[in-house]
Amino acid sequence: MIIFSMWYTRQEQPFRMGIWVGSAGLGYVLAGIASFGIGHISGSLSSWRYMFLIWDNPLGAKFLTESERRGVVDRIKRNETGIENKVFKRDQFTEAILDLKTWLLFIFAVASNSPNGGLTTFQGLIIKGMGFSTLRTTLIQMPSGAVQLVICIAATYVVSQFKNARLTVMLMCLLPFLAGTIGTWIIPQHIPYGRLAFLWISFTYTATWTLSMSVATANTAGHTKKITTNAVLLIGYCLGNFVGPFFFLSHQATRYNLGVAMMFFCVGVQVLSIGGIWVLLWRRNRERDAMSTSGEENEMEGFEMGLKDATDLQNKHFRYVY
Repeated sequence: MIIFSMWYTRQEQPFRMGIWVGSAGLGYVLAGIASFGIGHISGSLSSWRYMFLIWDNPLGAKFLTESERRGVVDRIKRNETGIENKVFKRDQFTEAILDLKTWLLFIFAVASNSPNGGLTTFQGLIIKGMGFSTLRTTLIQMPSGAVQLVICIAATYVVSQFKNARLTVMLMCLLPFLAGTIGTWIIPQHIPYGRLAFLWISFTYTATWTLSMSVATANTAGHTKKITTNAVLLIGYCLGNFVGPFFFLSHQATRYNLGVAMMFFCVGVQVLSIGGIWVLLWRRNRERDAMSTSGEENEMEGFEMGLKDATDLQNKHFRYVY
């Protein structure tokens, strides 16, 4: 997420994130091949370290010419989120912890990933409970990965084409997830392919999590604050994936009523979180619009404050996107 903010404009970030998250399945295949080859490297570094070698920011990227580096910085400065500052700033850390936006994103992360923890863990058991063999169950799980790939890329592409469409598309992606959950739950056991189709549809929830990361990345300025916000977001991701499976009780197979109830509850929490984020960012923009004047001089001052590692709350020229 930090790397995306250093290389792409705020309008470009969602689509790139969609490709990144949606291609996770393909990434596992390529990573396995790459890991095998890298494991045979004999050098001054431990073999596993070579997988993490990457240029840290555009200013240090040796594959770019000097003019290309300036071009990248000129593009990214319009984000007003800065590039990189490796000095830990306690005031930015404190600001991130006290910022309501951070905790709305955290709540969303937990609510978004609790269903993920349950579905990814129990998908095989749910499918097998429909009457399919173990071998067929393995194959039948594949389309859910395809659904994640398509929905992530499609949703983030739409967002990249329209201004302030992130939260709207997140809400729209919750609809097929809700429909898929309801369909999987209420369709009778003797119609396995109907239940299976709705189970696949329910994996559209992946797009909401992907877009929430783009919301956090695009609306947080100041390097220490960005790192702190991302850490809180990922803690929410891990917590959601941890608690989700506990709601899928073995004695409730194959309906998993408690697990389904948890997913319904999480949809409600996500809607409230999205609404809270929208109201918060909209109000902050309105307050800043009322206090500021338009003009090239103000715009340049905003760019400069971003490059000086000012946070989104410190830089009154910063405008939130949602």
